[in-house]
Amino acid sequence: MPDCKWRWMPLPLHAGPHPVTQFRFGAMTTLRMASFNLFNYAVPGIFWHEREGGLTYEEDQWDSKRRWIAETLAVIDADIVAFQEVVSVEDLRSLVVQAGYPHFASVTEPRFLKNDADVFVNSTVAIASRHRIASAQEIKTFDRIIDQTLLDRAATYSRRPLRCVIDCPDLGPTVVYSAHFKSQGALFNDEIVDVIEDWDTRIDTFFVERMFAGIDQVSKRAAEAGALYLQVREDLKADTEAPVVILGDLNEGPRSHTLSILTQADPIFAVGSTLWTDVPDAHRFRRYTHRLYDAYALPPHAELERPVTYHANKRASILDYAIVSNGLNPANPRHRGAVVRHEVFDAHFDLDQPRRLTSDHAPVIVTIEPRKDEPAQP
Repeated sequence: MPDCKWRWMPLPLHAGPHPVTQFRFGAMTTLRMASFNLFNYAVPGIFWHEREGGLTYEEDQWDSKRRWIAETLAVIDADIVAFQEVVSVEDLRSLVVQAGYPHFASVTEPRFLKNDADVFVNSTVAIASRHRIASAQEIKTFDRIIDQTLLDRAATYSRRPLRCVIDCPDLGPTVVYSAHFKSQGALFNDEIVDVIEDWDTRIDTFFVERMFAGIDQVSKRAAEAGALYLQVREDLKADTEAPVVILGDLNEGPRSHTLSILTQADPIFAVGSTLWTDVPDAHRFRRYTHRLYDAYALPPHAELERPVTYHANKRASILDYAIVSNGLNPANPRHRGAVVRHEVFDAHFDLDQPRRLTSDHAPVIVTIEPRKDEPAQP
């Protein structure tokens, strides 16, 4: 992959007012939401996946990381923040309350090794808000996906999404999800390979096992995308213009099949055997109400290339998103609010700061302007 050139550079954390703050407190009333993957938010003494000395924080490292998170929250100035890779939930709750977020939800516990309670094997997600969280629930099952696909009956989310209903000023009750899809990387049981003594056979077996694991992780993300899409359709059943926002690390690129499953953004040429041009005019609007929208594509952009949101291990890619319902699409004449800005806070990439003290992901921030006038009638 060629070297990345960062196109948007926020002011340093120690500088004066951030340009976003000036935008927020002008004539417009806006609502800002962010997705923020924290990279192994686990207090010292908790190990990441394996009990090894380098896979936990020293006290001074932890203090530095928490300070960077607090400073970043101050700079991005979001009203609602969806977090991923949360292990020490209560510690994060304390940090965000001090940072000005009195409302916090995280309802799924991280998972630890059965024989070692200090080694976590899977993190969880959380949401912090300046506005009241009216309800919070974990999204658990794949029931409808399993019934209609080839998935195993035991399939479920790698990390269960968190769904919150938040009372947002001027926008009203807004459904906000924090999601973290199955991680990339074809991981399998090393013992399958390690027991083979002949190296040629061992290497041959390694490739086959990696292939099987690759199929599993790609299909898992696709299923997660489909299950979450069906969940949002439930949110929109009673009100197709309701504001819904998915914030998260979806572990796929913008043009991936996984993202197209979630957004249903692929072109429609026919409905069954009926060409789209022959669909009655009164029903054509439904091609928009049943879609979700990558917030990056909604406002105009100055940059020629989309900024990456993940940078580690000599890889750079776009994995983090704000996905919104049609009720927040500025092109929808009946929108409740409009996405007017999309940003990526990637200063720590440019400064090449250690990812354990910051994050290997860049927060994605979307600005929504609630509607002031009456929406157009259907």
